[in-house]
Amino acid sequence: MKIGKVHPALLQRLVFTRRGAARGDVVVGPAIGEDAAVVDLGGKYLVAHTDPITGSVNLLGSLAVYVPTNDVAVRGVEPMWLSVALFLPPGASEDLLDAITRQMDEAARRLGVTIVGGHTEVTKAVTRPVAVVTAMGVGNRFVSTSGAKPGDVVVMTKSAGQEAASILASDFAEEALKRGVPSETLERARGLIAEISVAAVALEQADLATSMHDPTEGGVANGLAEIAYASKVSIDVRREDVVVYREVEALCRAFRIDPLETLSSGVLLATVPRGRLGEALERLQKLGVPHAVIGEVKPPSGYLVKIGDRRYNEPYVEDKLFALF
Repeated sequence: MKIGKVHPALLQRLVFTRRGAARGDVVVGPAIGEDAAVVDLGGKYLVAHTDPITGSVNLLGSLAVYVPTNDVAVRGVEPMWLSVALFLPPGASEDLLDAITRQMDEAARRLGVTIVGGHTEVTKAVTRPVAVVTAMGVGNRFVSTSGAKPGDVVVMTKSAGQEAASILASDFAEEALKRGVPSETLERARGLIAEISVAAVALEQADLATSMHDPTEGGVANGLAEIAYASKVSIDVRREDVVVYREVEALCRAFRIDPLETLSSGVLLATVPRGRLGEALERLQKLGVPHAVIGEVKPPSGYLVKIGDRRYNEPYVEDKLFALF
């Protein structure tokens, strides 16, 4: 198998068919494109999501909070609690543990999230630090990835590839300089880690959007493909309207990575009924969040997503950033 997410066909065959006992309180379980599980608590919904953070060392603690909480927030539910399993390789220093937990504490405080438990271990099973994090929250309603309808408009926030750029500028800074990326560009890209959370934006859009999604591995292209796959629709996107910050473009070009096909936490993808688009954009404007209308949801058309002239026919886009590790 290739590095990265397991192919959807293999997930369907060897993972999703082996889910243990069936329970009637599970409203949304494992499915391609769905960001988090939803469990009916009787009038309220528990939303839970588990994410491994394997694509960075220097930003591990921050990403361990922002990435899994994003998947709860795009359900339209406030992230409340985290449980963290942290694995360190033999020889890891106390300074490394201090740096990781300091980042986690700062990010969790910023979001108002409590770390309620977990596990910390030094083990030969890993060669660099790895965090496996479960984020949870409770709400009165939820939004699914599968709710997009033909005629809906597709809105994105912030920049495609911004998570990848922050990792490249932090974990591969020396190599980036050798490849001609200016130091000031690296500094701006490192600052993008502060924009990785979508919690505030997602909660503001929850009562308007028919679907919301957090594009991580495989980027905006894969995120859109997952929305289309889950919703049984096609999505047409204008490539020129997809926002890519200059520092993201520069770093991705240096490492020969398509910014639309790489880690993009911080982007919120939302489908909104055309009649409510004005209200959605007004809210984004008030929050001061960069955003763009990039496309439209169509009836099924033999492809999942069309971005310019490029078509994506399955919800699987290989993310080239992982090969750098």
